[in-house]
Amino acid sequence: MEARKGGAGGAFSLHIRVRRAAERRPTQSTQSRKADGQPVVSLPCPAEPAVGKEGGHSTQERSTSNTNKRRGQQAGAHSGRARSVFEKSSKGSDNQLAVPPLSSDGSKSLRSKLVFEDRIHSADHYLQEAKKLKHNADALMDRFEKAVYYLDAVVSFIECGNALEKSAQEAKSPFPMYAETVELIKYTMKLKSYMAPDATSADKRLAVLCLRCQSLLYLRLFKLRKESALKYSKTLTEHLKNSLSNTQAPSPGMGSKAAGMPSPVSPKLSPGSAGSYSSGTASTSGSSSVTIPQRIHQMAASYVQVTSNFLFATEVWDQAEQLSKEQKEFFTELDKVMGPLIFNTSSMTELVRFTRQGLHWLRLDAKLIP
Repeated sequence: MEARKGGAGGAFSLHIRVRRAAERRPTQSTQSRKADGQPVVSLPCPAEPAVGKEGGHSTQERSTSNTNKRRGQQAGAHSGRARSVFEKSSKGSDNQLAVPPLSSDGSKSLRSKLVFEDRIHSADHYLQEAKKLKHNADALMDRFEKAVYYLDAVVSFIECGNALEKSAQEAKSPFPMYAETVELIKYTMKLKSYMAPDATSADKRLAVLCLRCQSLLYLRLFKLRKESALKYSKTLTEHLKNSLSNTQAPSPGMGSKAAGMPSPVSPKLSPGSAGSYSSGTASTSGSSSVTIPQRIHQMAASYVQVTSNFLFATEVWDQAEQLSKEQKEFFTELDKVMGPLIFNTSSMTELVRFTRQGLHWLRLDAKLIP
């Protein structure tokens, strides 16, 4: 019994070593132990995987795992490079303007088309950008380049006003911003007059861009105050009706003569004046006058100011249309790339993009872009 126990212990130890070495010897070991009459002890070994077919699968699984790991590392490297490229392109898209080499509409033009982002910044962001462009223009000596930079600043001021309109958090009215921008456009156009005998094609193209900005700003100023103008119109109409009925009533001592007198002429209004206003003589005899209450006078002045913005808008738009016919090729191409501006329809955003694209081409033609 002791010999058998000792033999069994040796067989167990030998069995463990054989399992760790290889699979080709178990059959021989088992036969020798059977010949010696020693019991064969088969105990599972938790530290080692099962041998035989299962062991072969385990080796294959490790090989597959290593292959998958290498593929995963390669895929991670590729995804890392792709992510890096995307991050760079995202950083580039933060810029307001990106310039591809050629226009994307398939035209034969060598002029590049700008790519605009749809994100709207704060009004203060555009205001600071406009001030920076204006300061840069102040320092320039060449009048054409100076005018180009001023118009670029005008576009940023328009963006500032547009942001004030669209943001619910902004308490300021865009009206003063648009009104001051109109004055800057007038100053810009004085730098390079398109009506001068020596005016170049570039001067006239710049003038068309200025005039269109000015026209649509006038129109925007009118629309911002249109509701007030309608109220003014109603009040003034009622006042004129009442005044007319009072002047047509016969006065004591005049008899039926006063009924045949012509109605008073509408008074000439001066927007800057205040207080009561007396018109000049209204009748042929020059003996009558009309006194306008201060409230009505101020209302009439405001009404004239609001409605004049619409009249200026149409007048300036017609000037731009007439001048653009002299530069038909340039603006036909610009309309094709950006879409034409339409009076009373185009938005401030469309005006901004149209003008920036035109300015970009003017800079390219004048070699102002390095």
